Amino acid sequence: MILPEQIKIIYIWGYPLDFSLSPFFQEHCAILSGRRILYKIFRGEKDEFLQLLKSGRCIGANVTIPHKIEALSLCGELTEKAQKAGSVNTIFKAEGKITGDNTDGEGLLKWLKIKGADLEKCAVLGNGGSARSIVAALSEEKCRITIFGRTEKGWEKNFGSFRNLSEWKDDFLTISTLPFAVEGQNVVTIGYSSGKASIDSQMMLAFQGWLGAKRWFGETLPAEEFAKIVKLHAKAQSNQQLILNLAAKNEI
Repeated sequence: MILPEQIKIIYIWGYPLDFSLSPFFQEHCAILSGRRILYKIFRGEKDEFLQLLKSGRCIGANVTIPHKIEALSLCGELTEKAQKAGSVNTIFKAEGKITGDNTDGEGLLKWLKIKGADLEKCAVLGNGGSARSIVAALSEEKCRITIFGRTEKGWEKNFGSFRNLSEWKDDFLTISTLPFAVEGQNVVTIGYSSGKASIDSQMMLAFQGWLGAKRWFGETLPAEEFAKIVKLHAKAQSNQQLILNLAAKNEI
């Protein structure tokens, strides 16, 4: 019998996280692959998070906004993808070393290929940490990339060209990393909130989560099973949000 103190822990560090699907689908997928884990939300400071990472019970973590760049300094080693992305969203332990990786771009790219997206050229809206990891992955596919933002940060020239956000037109594949909705028939939106997760954001989350699980465990469920489970939990969250909204209006 596994005692509670023997169960391994994976953390997610970020804010806000009240709407995160990761604890639900990661624990679900771990159980289906014959593992018991706790996937715990952490909202504290960097030094405390580092101590948790060093714990023998901790086998890794996810990092989300606003800490993806800050997490670089927590890692003794960085994968090539994390170095190119200039940020970390997945932490695992390799030969005892805290190792930072970034699965954002790779996860989204896997989904874009499944849906048959034309990757010859692409616009990326926003130039924060998430955008950089996505652009780094697209550049490996020889995609011609234009990054749109309000202020150039300097890294953009390593992967493509920069334009002011006001110049964007919905002419070809566009990936929006912006915190607000952007309308357009060619737009892939990767952000989500409680009860509002597009199929694109669900599948990016699924495949980056699948890649993370492979880092932590070495092997896990097939990617397609991960995707099904993420969709299941996204649907459950959407239904829960609908019920809460109706209750607030006294309609149930």
